[in-house]
Amino acid sequence: MAMPSYRGANSDCYPPELNQPTMTYMPNHHWAGGNASMPRAPRSDNIETMSQRKLAGEPSYPATLNRPRKLSMATSSTATPVSSTRDSFEIRSRSSSWSSQTSFQSNDSLGGYSAWRPEYAYSRPSPIRTNFTPIKRLSGELFAALPSEVLELILEKLQDQHMSWKSDSCTTCAMRDLCSIASTCRRWHAYATRALYENIRLNGADSAAQKKRHKITFGSRLVLLRRTLRANTELAAMVRTLKVPIPPEGPSLDDYHNLVATLVMACPNFERLLGLNPRFDHGFSKLFHALSTRQHLKQIDWILESPGQQQQQQRPSSRPGSSSGRDSTAFLDLHVNWTVLTTLSIHSLPRATQFPNGLITRTSRRLPALQHLYLSRLSHAAFDDRSLCSLPPLQTLSLSHLPGVTSRGLSVLATRPASQAMTKLTLRHVKLDSLPALARIFSNLTRLHTFSLVQTSCPTLPEDTMIWLMPYLASPSLKKLHWDITTTSLVADPADQILARSVTTGGFPALRTLRAPNDPEGVFQSLCRPMERVEIVTDRFLHPGRNHFNVSSSGSDGNRGMGGMDRPQSPPRTPTTPTAPSTPTAAVFRDSSDLREARLAAQARLEEARQAHRFLVRVVNEDGVLVDEFGLAGFLGTLGSPIRYMLLPDAGARDDKGGLVDMDDVMGHCGEDISDRKGCCGRWNMTTSGYVDRIEKEKWWHTERGRWMALDLA
Repeated sequence: MAMPSYRGANSDCYPPELNQPTMTYMPNHHWAGGNASMPRAPRSDNIETMSQRKLAGEPSYPATLNRPRKLSMATSSTATPVSSTRDSFEIRSRSSSWSSQTSFQSNDSLGGYSAWRPEYAYSRPSPIRTNFTPIKRLSGELFAALPSEVLELILEKLQDQHMSWKSDSCTTCAMRDLCSIASTCRRWHAYATRALYENIRLNGADSAAQKKRHKITFGSRLVLLRRTLRANTELAAMVRTLKVPIPPEGPSLDDYHNLVATLVMACPNFERLLGLNPRFDHGFSKLFHALSTRQHLKQIDWILESPGQQQQQQRPSSRPGSSSGRDSTAFLDLHVNWTVLTTLSIHSLPRATQFPNGLITRTSRRLPALQHLYLSRLSHAAFDDRSLCSLPPLQTLSLSHLPGVTSRGLSVLATRPASQAMTKLTLRHVKLDSLPALARIFSNLTRLHTFSLVQTSCPTLPEDTMIWLMPYLASPSLKKLHWDITTTSLVADPADQILARSVTTGGFPALRTLRAPNDPEGVFQSLCRPMERVEIVTDRFLHPGRNHFNVSSSGSDGNRGMGGMDRPQSPPRTPTTPTAPSTPTAAVFRDSSDLREARLAAQARLEEARQAHRFLVRVVNEDGVLVDEFGLAGFLGTLGSPIRYMLLPDAGARDDKGGLVDMDDVMGHCGEDISDRKGCCGRWNMTTSGYVDRIEKEKWWHTERGRWMALDLA
């Protein structure tokens, strides 16, 4: 007689063949998917008897008792993956628990069998639950896990938000936030300090309380900065760019330049000086000497002026208006250490001492890394076609008011192999009177993407020359074109017609921006994509003789200043103002076209084109009677054209100067002067409540300072 399955059970109810361990066949996919419709009884074709397994020589194991197990109080459970094959089965036993989870154990090592037993709903495995305990991190631990590129990007974005032309903040507020970031943790301290000292920008006047506290008459911030850099050489090595304030009215200009020179000498890796445009008169200057010793200098601006009376008396043998051989040698010696200089600009003031012929070429040859060259208002003896053709390979070349440069020199320059790397060329009031020379410039400079031409007369074709094929002017790489022929003609010039036809026939496939301030017939406006409005808000309300704030070419708001030089213009003429008799030359000559007048003229052409409707709509009723008739789709331009008709000045330029930045704009205050505009006091992000704490005021507010912006020459 068989033994009962558990103690106390009736042995008559349990035959011997049922007193075996429970065996079920459960494939793996039922466990993985958690399917509720799993088989509750083994299939007959997959069950072998104990005698068959013994005859096969397989080892036998003691049969497991199907008895109630000890209840478990554990709250956690484990699930062991089970594998099954066709010839092997899985023996699983269920253990009850007070929790809602179920524990499964694999009994593959047991060779016994079990009879069918019922399964219940709570026998399915429930998902494993793990109690998550947040770990309290230390201060700065999260920032320490971030890579350095992320931190640098955050700081760069912060400075862009402060110094953007759309922002109401200033550089002082940006430095205040960088100081706050540097004091948060060690991770931030290293990167914020570098961002604070790499590009130092000191704008506006010094604080009166600061000068009184430190007992410094002028340049209190420069003196304190010099003290800090001299005491900490690591900080001094970080300085790359220094923007100094406008020279104050009290001290002499030489004393201020000497103070800046001592600050430059404290920075071994100095690269660029901003905000100060010292004049060079071929005499000794501590500031130029300090700059000449900086081996990492990357940009220098030479502004030539006439020497003083005392210096002229010391050089009686030299001819007025020209420099001696000793001065030329001294000027060349200043460029000896500038092996990484990339940008050089030379501008001559009226009645300034001019360089001898070939000095600029020899100077550029001593600068192996020179890439950008700007020359302005040099005499015929200082720079001519021969000097132009002797220049080293450049990426940017700007020539303004150079009477010694002609079409022949520009044509030879374009055909030189050293000019193939040029990407930007600006020609303002040079003698480019040949249209074939212009075609040679476009065709040979294969990497040119920006070209600007400003002159009083348009280039012409030689006599008895006819154009049979178009495009005559073609450039596969040109992206931005500034074309300003400053004549007062009411019809388009022949060069304008040839250029417009060249654009129409695909001569400039990469052209995306076209600025033509003098477009009397709208030939260039009709080539570009249609615009809804050309003029800006302030064009119709400002007086023609009054200068107004500039806007960026990338923006659309005409009410915001761009930090350009806003000097007062000549007053409007009245009947009592004496005027000189007008001459044909004076009436025709204009240094550049006014963009404000160009926008108003383009808007007038656009409104006139809207009257010429492209579609005529006639509305009739059910009886066929005409009810209404109106036109639609009047516009000016070419649908689908990728060219944008742009009549806004560059960042920092002025409308009356044609929209290009010249040396006069760079020598201006660049938005730092607050005599005619509102500056920043640090209150742009103050609380809206009327009560302001004194400590909060001293922490956030500062002396009113202008919003200075760095300008790039065209």
